[in-house]
Amino acid sequence: MTTAPTSDNNFQNLSATLNEFCRDCDINAAGQCKEAACLVGFSKKVIKFAEQKGVLDIPGAGSLIPKNDFKHYYQEQVSKTIAESCKLCKECRDNHSPDCVISLVRTALESAVLQEQIDYPGSTFMYLAKVKQQNDELSYQIAYHLRK
Repeated sequence: MTTAPTSDNNFQNLSATLNEFCRDCDINAAGQCKEAACLVGFSKKVIKFAEQKGVLDIPGAGSLIPKNDFKHYYQEQVSKTIAESCKLCKECRDNHSPDCVISLVRTALESAVLQEQIDYPGSTFMYLAKVKQQNDELSYQIAYHLRK
């Protein structure tokens, strides 16, 4: 596990947007939430782990993203959360790790609204161009939230 100071990353806004999903979730309200089977639950878990352990990279965690979460996610809410993750991105370019906590959250949520996973190019601008190829509206919404 690669250790990196998480003090450089303030996950507060990202955690807050994730909590909005839970607040609006009928399954959570009914007390039937299973974090391990939920894209948002997974995202919250990796952030908590990163903060507790003081790491930014969690090797192998990408394989734990719950692929069978078929709950309905509102694209507007997903775009807002993806934008928050992009704001934390360090623009690693060639040094980008798909097991970076920021990348894990982004990848989990994009799987809720995109047909195919985006191979993140280590640049937010280039990422938006790739999202636009699959979903023009989502790309626009992410860009809008990035400007806020």
